[in-house]
Amino acid sequence: MDLEFLMNLNELPAWRILKKEVLTHSFPMYRLESKPLTSHELVYVLVDEKGQPKTFSVNKSDVESFAVFTRSELVTRLQKVYKKEEIQGGVAPALDLNLEQSELDLKIMMLGELLNTLSNRGKETTIKINPILLEVGAGVEPLVYAEEVLFAPQYDEFTGKLLLSDPEEAKALLALHPEDQKRFGIEIVFYMMTTKELPEDKEEREQILKDEIEKLSFMASRIPMKKGSGSFLAVLLNLENEIEEQAFIREYPMFDSYSDVIFVTSSLKLLTGRLEEVHYNGSKIDTIFSPLIKWQQSKSYQRTSFY
Repeated sequence: MDLEFLMNLNELPAWRILKKEVLTHSFPMYRLESKPLTSHELVYVLVDEKGQPKTFSVNKSDVESFAVFTRSELVTRLQKVYKKEEIQGGVAPALDLNLEQSELDLKIMMLGELLNTLSNRGKETTIKINPILLEVGAGVEPLVYAEEVLFAPQYDEFTGKLLLSDPEEAKALLALHPEDQKRFGIEIVFYMMTTKELPEDKEEREQILKDEIEKLSFMASRIPMKKGSGSFLAVLLNLENEIEEQAFIREYPMFDSYSDVIFVTSSLKLLTGRLEEVHYNGSKIDTIFSPLIKWQQSKSYQRTSFY
């Protein structure tokens, strides 16, 4: 186990802890229990006595996350602490525990509906898929590793938008009326990067930007989204530096095949991950949403066409 990781656990940002806890990240030989999930998949969700999804954690330094299982019997993996040696070969050995006697309750839900339910929590929310308790060191409480980690965007009542970043930075989104978004049937999750937390020192600034790019790269592919007339992760870059902004722009893989990442720069250019500009007329929302949806439809057609 990474000793440096354990020593700095209390100081690490949540996303970096979660990245370390993805089983295939720490155990490359690990064989997943399920095929890749989609937003429309039915899963087993850990719930409380009222049938509401609940978080699970053991180590106070861990990221408290909701627990989801692709098969009901996998919940028993939270009732035993595994040793590193047990899963290094790629498989978590089966347990002899009786599922009916388990103190942990499950409820079947569509994954997308779970995300929708969790969006009203008002704070950062993570989900661990097929979690497992793992021993990390002598005298140290176990950590909850998982086959995958997902992020649930939070609904901001002030702007009426789904956000993955600080709502304080989202005031500019008030110009996009929720009624227009609903009229178009477009689904958008917003991620904002501004100069607010960036220092003036060049080396410190470069390191923070590097970390933020790594964070976005980790999160983008782990955000289930609804399928709409268009489905986008919109990354708003307001760094007032074109070179720094372009460093963020790339084709991040997405969780759902029908969604794409799109970038808005401080000069209000709408760019794809390939740095292609989606031209629009900003005089009204119709002439912003329409070109964006047409671009995605064209991209989708290219993906499914046979030559």
